[in-house]
Amino acid sequence: MLDFSHIPSQQQNTTIFYSNSGSWQTFVKPRNAKFIEIFCLGGGGGGSHCSVFAAGGPGGGGGGAGGIVRGIVPAFLLPDTLYIQVGKGGAGGKATGVDGGTGGISYVALQPSSSEQTLICKSSTSTSGGGTSANAAGGAASVAVPSLSAFGNLGLFTAIAGVLGSTGGASTGTNGSSQGALATNIVTGGAGGGGKTASVTGSGGTITSASVLLTTQINGGAVAGQNGANGYGSLSPFCGTGGAGGAGITTGVGGRGGNGFYGCGGGGAGGASVAGGFGGDGGDGLVIITVIT
Repeated sequence: MLDFSHIPSQQQNTTIFYSNSGSWQTFVKPRNAKFIEIFCLGGGGGGSHCSVFAAGGPGGGGGGAGGIVRGIVPAFLLPDTLYIQVGKGGAGGKATGVDGGTGGISYVALQPSSSEQTLICKSSTSTSGGGTSANAAGGAASVAVPSLSAFGNLGLFTAIAGVLGSTGGASTGTNGSSQGALATNIVTGGAGGGGKTASVTGSGGTITSASVLLTTQINGGAVAGQNGANGYGSLSPFCGTGGAGGAGITTGVGGRGGNGFYGCGGGGAGGASVAGGFGGDGGDGLVIITVIT
């Protein structure tokens, strides 16, 4: 009789951890586990609120997308309990001239601590939100390098940088910059808000894609003061987009930026003469752990 006990089966058990206000959550390793797969995604940055101008004013910049770390670890090398903290998405700018908030880092650790000496992996450095200075785009999360952690060597990990947000339209009334989706990464930044003058308004940037998984673009605000649409997303296969940008308006409240899907950036607000067109919120991070038995 052949002994197949040393060969992993195709049985899998997947647990998804969502952001929980910065609290540590626990994962208990099953007794029959052979390998532990980890997908660790950081939070996306929020889109910015435009600065308010009676004449010409730019749209807000879109927030950047969170970084990703994924890998696999032999289960016997890990303790019975792991600790997970999932990064919160950055809040969109909620007052005139306020930048979007930065996205939080997601951690998988041996102890409930973000100290690098305890980490198995972390998603990345935090993602910056959209800026209001010169309608700046939010920065992309950099590749995660927990240089002080020896325990990252327990498995094989791949770190992936995030994606920049898009710039808002200029104060000449131009459209916000759009964001391409699902081309080189499975998450995206947010699109920029449209700019405005005293007589001309720009549309919000859209989220475009040639992928079969995103057959309809995520539209930015097309008419004066219209909100940008929220981002699209799927858990299987995992992919997502940032929020679209709000449209500018000559007099009144500019369009709100759309919220991002998990790990994606919020859209920028449209240029306006009155505060209230908020930037979209960045999507929270995720940690997905799959047990192979």
